This record gives sequence, C-alpha cells and structure tokens, in this order.
Amino acid sequence: MELPESPTQSAGPALVLIHGFPLDRRIWSPQVDFFAPTHRLIPPDLPGFGVALHEKSIQTLEDYARWLLAVLDGLGVGSFVLGGHSMGGYVAFAMHRIAPDRLAGLALIATRSAADSPETAATRETNAQKALKEGPGFLADAMLPKLFAGDPPPAHVPTVRSMIKIAKSAGVATALRAMASRPDATPQLATLKIPVLVIAGRQDKIVPAAEAEAMAKAIPGARLVWAEKSGHMPMLEEPDLVNRELLALVKQAAAPR
Repeated sequence: MELPESPTQSAGPALVLIHGFPLDRRIWSPQVDFFAPTHRLIPPDLPGFGVALHEKSIQTLEDYARWLLAVLDGLGVGSFVLGGHSMGGYVAFAMHRIAPDRLAGLALIATRSAADSPETAATRETNAQKALKEGPGFLADAMLPKLFAGDPPPAHVPTVRSMIKIAKSAGVATALRAMASRPDATPQLATLKIPVLVIAGRQDKIVPAAEAEAMAKAIPGARLVWAEKSGHMPMLEEPDLVNRELLALVKQAAAPR
C-alpha cells in the first residue's frame, strides 16, 4: 500500500499516528504540516479506510497491531511513539499487549481503556450488518454531531463526511466487530512503563471527561492534557495544542532514562 510519511529522519523515534473510526489519516493533516519538516511521521490508513484496502485476515485489534508492525518493519522502523485517536487508542493498547518493547511512548487521544458494554457491542453488530448491506454512508449523519464540541465546523464537515463515505463496507464491519470484542484494557494501565500522554476533549460527547481522567490517573506518570474547546476531535479542533503536546512526548521518549 502507499503509505504517507515524512521523508525527514530525526534523531528521535518515529511518530506513528493511528486514526479513529470510521475516519482515515486525513484527521492528522495539521500534525503532518507541523511534524513533517523535522520528524519522521507515519500516519497510515488502517485497512478498509481511506486508500487502504480491506484485508480479510484482520479480525481483531491485535490483527490491526500486527499489520501495523509489518508496515513499520518494512519501513525499517524500530522503536516508535504511537499516538492513537479513539479506535486508534484501542489499537495502541493491542500493540502494547503484543509488542511492548517497540513502544518508546504512547499518546492516547480521545479514547478509553474500558471494553464495550453489552448494549454498545450489540449496537456495533447492528451497524456492521447495516454497513455490509447499505454501505457506511449512514454513519456520517449519525456520527458528525457527536465528533465536535459544538455544531460540526463547516470547514471540516465535507472532509469528515468523505472519510466516512469512502470507507470500505467490509472494513467498517470488521472494525466494528473488532471494537465490540476487544478486552478491557484497564488492567494494562498500571503496566505502562513508558512516557504516556493523554489528551482529552473537555466537551467530548463520546468519551466522558471523568472516564478520561480516571484512565490517566491509573497510568504511572501519565500527563493528562485537557483540550478545553474540543470534543472528540482535538487534533482538528485544537491542533496547536495537540502538536505542542505530541512534540513534548516525542522529546521525552527520546531522552535517556
């Protein structure tokens, strides 16, 4: 697959940014503009989203993590800082479960550690079946009002809507089912021995502020940063804040410990 990344090689670890559901790498456009001149930045499309084809071999979050490891191995990337937004955070927890030695740092952005409730898992299965029958377009109207702090910003609506509409039906269904079956990552939090950044939107309609705060408190030494004006998309709503904090994390991960 064609994988966008900065050609710049920095002294520190690569920064890998994983988008949330049902979006694609374009959510990281402000971060690409900021980091590309000075850092090796890798923002892939997960299989089934953006330009990436659906892969039948992927069924679980661990499968997504193994796919990502294979991509990074192909690029010659050893250790890296991994940033995960929403579902991307679930992939990050899976990465920590299967390859903790590869992680130099972790950014958890608008995400949670808890597993789905039975009700949420059931809704995901309903949506998976609908996506396979009708395509993923219906998710745009359902999700857009939930993604931003206020009304969806006009500048972002067409792009976000297009991300959802071009997602592959099978990829959307796979992701929904992988999220529904994911384990509770809360017991992992105390085992994170790397620099961890938690960025939470104060006005997030999907991950409550209290839940984000509890997750951060359970991670030894984690830094919690509130995006006060943001909902579920702080990388677009407050890009300068996200860029600054990610840069600090990369520097921390590169420092001798």
